Amino acid sequence: MISLGNKIYRVSVILKKRKLKLYYGKQLQITPDLHFRKGFNILISKEGNLSIGKGCFFNFNCSISCLGSISIGDNSIFGENVKFYDHNHRFSDSTTLIKDQGYKVGSIKVGNNCWIGSNVTILNNVEIGDNVVIGANCVIQKSIPSNTIVRCNNELIMEERRNTVRDLAEVN
Repeated sequence: MISLGNKIYRVSVILKKRKLKLYYGKQLQITPDLHFRKGFNILISKEGNLSIGKGCFFNFNCSISCLGSISIGDNSIFGENVKFYDHNHRFSDSTTLIKDQGYKVGSIKVGNNCWIGSNVTILNNVEIGDNVVIGANCVIQKSIPSNTIVRCNNELIMEERRNTVRDLAEVN
């Protein structure tokens, strides 16, 4: 039995997909089986094109900011807070405010059957092959070949906590 809350959520997802298609038209290609949770946001500029393949799933608070071209293959899944940026601010002219220098626009391509973990940021001019797994908290700024696992190399350092005044003086 489907609860009333689930029915309302499903209707709101259908309405959001229709609203996105109405607003972006041919700039947005999605299939009816696109699934996403609350906080999924898309921004496409006038020149941008976004294509999301069949069977994709976006968890809570994912966002796609597309000024150029972003293509996502079939059956890829995305953890919470995954972010896509196919552009970056220009900043080479030190006499002009950064906000007034515009963007370097590129593209992003994600292959089929990928799993992108929570809090991953994918930057412009990146191609991610098929069957790629990207661990949580990675910033992807280089292309990744098919059948690759990517992990963040943040080393967790632990040491015993000392409680005496003398021990704290030794640390300083």
